[in-house]
Amino acid sequence: MPYIKINNFSGGLADSDKIGVKGSFADGVGLDIHSEPGVLKVNQALKKESGTTVTDLCKFAVPCSDGNSYWFGDSGKIYKRTSAGVWSLVHTNGNGANLGAIEFDDYIYYASATALGRYGPLSGSPSWTDSWKTLDSATYHPMTVQGLYLLIGNGRKIATVDDTGTFTAQGTPDVTLAELPPNYEIRTLINFGIDVLVGTTTSDKYTSARIFRWDVASPAYISDDDIPERGLNAFIPADNYVYVQAGQSGNIYQYTGEELVLRKKIRGNYGQGRMEVLPQSYTSFNGLPLFGVTNVSGNPVKQGIYSLGRHDNNYPLALNLEYVISTGNTSDITIGALLTIGTDLLVAWKDDTSYGVDVIDWANKYSNAYYKTLILDGGERQLIKNFKNFAFSYKTKPTNTDITVKYYLNDSSGTSLTTKDDTVGYKKWTQQTLTGGYLQLEVDFTTSGNNAPKLEEIYMDLSYKETI
Repeated sequence: MPYIKINNFSGGLADSDKIGVKGSFADGVGLDIHSEPGVLKVNQALKKESGTTVTDLCKFAVPCSDGNSYWFGDSGKIYKRTSAGVWSLVHTNGNGANLGAIEFDDYIYYASATALGRYGPLSGSPSWTDSWKTLDSATYHPMTVQGLYLLIGNGRKIATVDDTGTFTAQGTPDVTLAELPPNYEIRTLINFGIDVLVGTTTSDKYTSARIFRWDVASPAYISDDDIPERGLNAFIPADNYVYVQAGQSGNIYQYTGEELVLRKKIRGNYGQGRMEVLPQSYTSFNGLPLFGVTNVSGNPVKQGIYSLGRHDNNYPLALNLEYVISTGNTSDITIGALLTIGTDLLVAWKDDTSYGVDVIDWANKYSNAYYKTLILDGGERQLIKNFKNFAFSYKTKPTNTDITVKYYLNDSSGTSLTTKDDTVGYKKWTQQTLTGGYLQLEVDFTTSGNNAPKLEEIYMDLSYKETI
């Protein structure tokens, strides 16, 4: 008798309910698909750590050599988080919203729209200077450190601070760097070997975003490439790659060293909906590149912390919605700075009119994790089928945890599938028969504290009622 068996979950989110790479699934939230291939597990939850202290969106965060991290809000507030997770408001930028921040050479540098501030010296008696130098007006002033220089996006220019504290508004003390073409503005910077990559945005009138590569020595960019997007929103660094989230329709590109190549698209309803990734909404956590998806309008995709990675090179490059913020919401969300400190993941967010910074909760699994299969039709879509003898095999199902199942027959809404627990065979099962053209199954995970079931396989028998 024909059957359907699913025991590979490593493909991540599929391109549609029907089609995706091997091991992909139609929908899923809070799943660990990488750590143990062939076993579907539940990720840790996030919990709010910042309490009532954080009252604006922290778009930038700096892990600092003084043992603290500093978080820069979009209304100008600056917060300190100690290594023990204690939060305090330590300063308010008198020039308004913080648009970039980094540590360099015993100082923390931070930018408003038209001014570069700094805090330090960190090894002495540090103080805040909000208007240390003047910058060109810009939406963002991204920063990175390359060699002896702090590089600062400065509208159409790159400004620098060298290791002697010398500020140069356009290039370095030795090199005057050419400006970007008109209508472009620097949104994000990242190191690429000994060079730096410059990601730009353009005005609403244009749809040709460009990436520039600079060697920090030449008076001009050494290469550039353009793509038909309004902007390069954020770089997402991986082991030997740099990915770029560009535009507002979920496209993710890979930079080859010379050009941008489309690698993934976050599936969504982009008719009138728009999303983006903010410039410092990325980190690497447990070897996985993570990035935060923010709603711009229309909620075209679920918002939260996504991964773009794989278990190793033998597995497909997979998109996965790893973490949901502590409010539990996945719509109308803005994800700010992501930061990894030791074994902790920290996530800044805005949810409606509330703000916060979450930390990974090592004592609790995410309580609303689920997995939804692709459309199942046995490869014979034209035939009516009997789907029957379902089995959901688990590796473990600790006390007070469970696996429950919904089915979607043809274009119907979800209906509970009543199953029995075979504690000898380690499976939930039923002999129920469902008749239709196609089927999808949703597995929901009931957790208890830090315990959750681990799913190994979905199985069902298949028979055909008629032929053409």
